[in-house]
Amino acid sequence: MAKLEDRMEQVLERHRLEMMRHLDAWLESVEQSLGPQVRPMPSTPTRQKRPSLRSAPTRGEGLSDRMNSYDAARLTHTRVVEASAAASAAATSQVEALESIPESPKAAVLRSWQEKVGALMASQTSSLFFSMLIITNSLFLGLQLEWQSAAQDISSGEEIFLGIHIGYAVVFSVEVCLRLFAEGFWPYVWQSSDWAWNWLDIFVVSSTWAELIALLVTPGTSTMGANRNLRALRLLRIGRIVRVVRVARVARLFRSLRTLINSLMGTLKALFWSLLLLCLIIYMFAILFTDAVLDHRATSGWLESRDEEYLAKYYGGMYNSIETLFRSISSGLTWEEAADTLRVIENGEFWVQLFHFYVAFCSFAVLNVMTGVFCNAAIKAAENDHELRVLSLLQTRKELTNQVQNLFHKIDERGEGQVTIGEFEKHFADESVMGFFESLEIGAMDAWTLFMSLDMDGDHTISVEEFTERCLKLHGPARSADLFALRQGSEKFGVQLLNIEDKQRKLERQLELLGSGVQRGYL
Repeated sequence: MAKLEDRMEQVLERHRLEMMRHLDAWLESVEQSLGPQVRPMPSTPTRQKRPSLRSAPTRGEGLSDRMNSYDAARLTHTRVVEASAAASAAATSQVEALESIPESPKAAVLRSWQEKVGALMASQTSSLFFSMLIITNSLFLGLQLEWQSAAQDISSGEEIFLGIHIGYAVVFSVEVCLRLFAEGFWPYVWQSSDWAWNWLDIFVVSSTWAELIALLVTPGTSTMGANRNLRALRLLRIGRIVRVVRVARVARLFRSLRTLINSLMGTLKALFWSLLLLCLIIYMFAILFTDAVLDHRATSGWLESRDEEYLAKYYGGMYNSIETLFRSISSGLTWEEAADTLRVIENGEFWVQLFHFYVAFCSFAVLNVMTGVFCNAAIKAAENDHELRVLSLLQTRKELTNQVQNLFHKIDERGEGQVTIGEFEKHFADESVMGFFESLEIGAMDAWTLFMSLDMDGDHTISVEEFTERCLKLHGPARSADLFALRQGSEKFGVQLLNIEDKQRKLERQLELLGSGVQRGYL
């Protein structure tokens, strides 16, 4: 028995030495393949310099060589990943070090107040408050003009209206100052996504105070010069009226108005080119009609008669002809009279029919095409509004959630908040339930398949949270995000399989070496 134990110890010792030789050869090959940038591994105290196993080919040598190159590649990849992680960690530590630099107490207090003011101005309550002020200010301007018109005195109620005007100016000035303090000067003026609206606010507040100063400084309105100056300054009130447009951007209450404004703004480019085309068409026909009328009047000796007066009225010059042609297609006048006026000139019937062709061409072709272009531009402008799309998606999701919850309560007859497979299968044959799932584009061959898809935790019951969440996730066809997640999962599964194969090969090699060592020991 003692001899057997000694024999086993000798075999294990030889196996250990052989494994150390394999480790030496592997480390040397790794150092040679990686080059001088890799630091040499410290020598192991128990390692002895022995000839490499390459001089004595064995059954496991080929496998060992293949594994050496594979392990070297894996080691290289591991070290690259570690180096990248170290660089990223170093950069993160530098950023954290910069952020950890203690700031002065004044700067800390200033930043704290900026955050508080920014949160206040970004709140829904603040947006609705200032939106209502903008609307009431616009109504106040109209009320002031109506009051002065009824009293037939421009100075009627001037003191009261001036006080209200100052109150609005102070509130709007406070709003601009708070936003400027919360965002900072340069972000508010240039870097903000609403910089154009911010500039409009600054213009409105500045023009309001300029008007107030002029009203307070002007000694009275008795002289014509003072009245003329006041009328010029009152034109600045247009800037305050334009502030109403901002309500459509900051208040969700006016989402429909905001859609109309965005659609209208999106048609401006198409409107410019459409008007240019229409002007070219009108100008071309105006040249024809004006030239014909002038030739007729020159031939007839510029007689004064009723027909000649109508010719001079409608086609006496380029401006008259352009005005007549534009009004004829825009319901500005009855174009029958403008067309019949051309009968008195030479070849008058031809010119009348040419006028008919102009009206038909512009009414049935040009204006209809322009309408279609405007509609297309308005639809695209409404679809490209990111904030409006987000609000619409949130509203749609909310409505869909309510519908799903109502369906769950219909299936949950017991009212326990849990639906079993029996209850689900019972109501699955209902046409309203099937129609609801089809409207969500959730298809299933049977109730069991759909139930297992909705059961997230696998407890064979569905809660209202599970039912709602899974229905929203299964709603509609597979999206690109779902396909990408599936691909990522497949890639991770493939990597795990490769790791398992790698470990299995290493285990087989160790068992092979152990078996060969035991056989040589017994021999």
